[in-house]
Amino acid sequence: MTVVAGLWGDVEARRDHHLLRLRGGLSLATVPRARALLGKLLRDPGAVVVDLAGLELDWDPAAEVFPAALAAAGGWPAAQLVLTGAGDRFATRIRALRIDRTVPLVDDPDRASDRLHHRPDRVMRHRDLPATPVAPAMARALVHEACVDWSATEAEDAAVLVASELVTNVVQHAPKGCRVSVAVDGTSLRVSVRDYAPGPELRPRPVDTARAGGRGLHLVAMVSSAWGVQQHPDGKTTWAQIPLTA
Repeated sequence: MTVVAGLWGDVEARRDHHLLRLRGGLSLATVPRARALLGKLLRDPGAVVVDLAGLELDWDPAAEVFPAALAAAGGWPAAQLVLTGAGDRFATRIRALRIDRTVPLVDDPDRASDRLHHRPDRVMRHRDLPATPVAPAMARALVHEACVDWSATEAEDAAVLVASELVTNVVQHAPKGCRVSVAVDGTSLRVSVRDYAPGPELRPRPVDTARAGGRGLHLVAMVSSAWGVQQHPDGKTTWAQIPLTA
């Protein structure tokens, strides 16, 4: 049993997954340790059912630890995570925060392990990249792997282009690197790049035919149904939405 600052974790090995029973309080103080415990189990064996029967949600944003840990471990199907046993209040908050779209919440603990092998309503993964010349290629590889794993290959060409252009921009202007995220739901694929360089909002510049560059955001706008920029105190997230066609 692992005990961390008001959070108890009891792990039981099952035939094809591990059962993690969490007890205590999930709060701002216990999130880092909860993330570490989840991350270790999601790496090996890779499939985890979390029993929330003895856990209280003391701070709503702390519940984001579940989708964050799943994404950090590579996302479904490389890592599989299901929640079960939540009390009424906990379950209501998980659904209100829409966490159950990414990490399924199963009311019946006896059926939770069956849900591990079915794709969640929304799947996502991310990768932290350095601001070096190899970063765009690493971003393209991440998107390709995700599209293949999630049977979203119809959006792959556009998504690879978006990731490559956005990460290239980071390499040129944001020396602290970035986090590339890709997510799929039933209708669209979303690519987002979070950098750590505060600055003005990105806008497409007029194309200068005499210059080799400067076309990145124009290309992003052309292949996506929507795109935008979310500002943060320490940087920004640039995202693009690509529709999935039948």
